[in-house]
Amino acid sequence: MEGSHHLHCCGNVSYKISESSCCNGNLTNGLSQLVSDCCDSVAYNPLNEICCGGRILTQSSTHAKCCGKVLYLTTTHLCCGGNNIFQRKENLFCCGKETYDMTTHCCCINLALEVKPKNETCCPKVTDTDKRRESQQGSLPTSKLSRNLESKCGTKPYNPNKKICCSGNLYEKASALTKCCGTDVYTLLDDNVLCCNGILHLNVPEQSECVGGVIYAPPNTFCQMPARPRLGEHCCGEQTFNPRTHICCNGHSHNKMNGNFCCGSEVYDHHNQLLKCCSGHLYKLTRLSGECCGNHLLEYYNNQTCCSSSTNSIIYDTKPNHHCCGHYYFNTSLWSCCAEHLKPTPKPNSSLAEYRLKPLTDLIPDMCNKTVFFGKVESLALKNDQRHIVLKVVGQVDVKSEKVIKDPWLHVSMDHCSSPDTESGMTYLWEENHDRKYKLLSHPVDLTSDIHMFYAICYQKKGYKYRLRSISNHFKPNSKHADCHETLFGVCKGDSSP
Repeated sequence: MEGSHHLHCCGNVSYKISESSCCNGNLTNGLSQLVSDCCDSVAYNPLNEICCGGRILTQSSTHAKCCGKVLYLTTTHLCCGGNNIFQRKENLFCCGKETYDMTTHCCCINLALEVKPKNETCCPKVTDTDKRRESQQGSLPTSKLSRNLESKCGTKPYNPNKKICCSGNLYEKASALTKCCGTDVYTLLDDNVLCCNGILHLNVPEQSECVGGVIYAPPNTFCQMPARPRLGEHCCGEQTFNPRTHICCNGHSHNKMNGNFCCGSEVYDHHNQLLKCCSGHLYKLTRLSGECCGNHLLEYYNNQTCCSSSTNSIIYDTKPNHHCCGHYYFNTSLWSCCAEHLKPTPKPNSSLAEYRLKPLTDLIPDMCNKTVFFGKVESLALKNDQRHIVLKVVGQVDVKSEKVIKDPWLHVSMDHCSSPDTESGMTYLWEENHDRKYKLLSHPVDLTSDIHMFYAICYQKKGYKYRLRSISNHFKPNSKHADCHETLFGVCKGDSSP
């Protein structure tokens, strides 16, 4: 198929994994394969549903598991023999299809599992509980998603439907809720587990939070500062190009007469309101409505919801009592969300995020008429459910009045759980409101290409050259231009020379 680099095959039809799921050659539309599991030939969302004996059931609790074809709560009942449910009692364990009191009896492993008095010679040692533990586990769905079976973990080939690769280490994959944390693995259902800056911490208090690499709720531990540098040169694919007359878009050279900005491998004119660039995919609008959701166009009249994080953006069919937590769409009666992290403990009265962060390019040109600035997160702290952030303003301008934030250091406070996640060392776009409150707007930005595009478009929209003020330079006069100050990109208002 022509132009099918972003498509996959499901049987004899093509599909996008960000929009649909393929299970045993059958396509399920409206649910991304990035967040789904398979129940025989039908995809389902394991956050809010469970597959029992080939049937998809609605989760009643994050502690619900399968016992044959029905659900049971692991906190109140036992499942023995795969389909027999018993009331959970103290010291009560499974032995095949029966239960026994471990203080008076044991489970003997003969030709079959049998309950015997504790003094029988066949009774296993007290520490030999593997069989009992295994018998208490509910059956887990087996993921059979049609993904690339030739994936490699380091040099080892593996099936991503059954295993997960975490920094070169292979683990069994119980479901789509299995996640990596550095070199370790965990699931979103695990209690008292916290992944913080790629390190998995066990037995942490339930209310622990990872903020800026520091674990809060006793005691503080460590901090890391990530960095993401980029390199660039005057090459376009395998050929050189003249940057004065042409623009290079993903290895394809285009004449600047056709536009000044790239969208994937295409060039476009950002003044054309019927063109919308969504993470490298250019859309031609039929009406002036809709917004980007990753590389997809979310049209407002389709009753759909976009959930996004810095790594994924996924469109879901809108459902009652569901809400976004990063790129997951969860049932609020099963889960709670804090700073884009899911927890299997619903909190009915908790405040939910009122908006989602967007890539910087998706905010243009709406932000051009607002007082915004680029702030780098220097440090974070958590106190009384408030996240306290020290920001260093690296670039700020009000296109309307050119009012400048004089102090390059800002102290920002926000509700921790209802606010999007922030990382130390990352730069974001922020908005200053009239009451000197600051609102986080974008995903982490690139200090070269993203900021350049933002200021170029906003100032072109106003009809003059842009000047990006570098707050950290304290506005030292530039000897070449008496009315100019040092800038990040070296361009002054009314002056086109570098």
